[in-house]
Amino acid sequence: MTYRLLAVAEEELAAAAIWYETQASGLGGEFLDEFEAVMERIMQSPNAWKRVGFRHRRCLLRRFPYGVLYSLSGTDIRVSGVIDLRRDPQRTEQRMKDAL
Repeated sequence: MTYRLLAVAEEELAAAAIWYETQASGLGGEFLDEFEAVMERIMQSPNAWKRVGFRHRRCLLRRFPYGVLYSLSGTDIRVSGVIDLRRDPQRTEQRMKDAL
């Protein structure tokens, strides 16, 4: 099983890593490491995480207040968003609609 980030998710991931790096040297890299750990967990058990909406699921990062919004497409995992959970929850709903 593999995963693919949509362009918007890739932008969110990069923006979050840059922001964390500005907060403390090395923290951006730790954020990216945590993201990779989450993706490993998702690939091992893609149906284990909470369903949000009809076709999406969300897996939370353990150390950072972010969630990975994804859907399954055959044997691939399509990452629709790397969502900052401190933001407006309507944003997650809009992302799910945009990802259809």
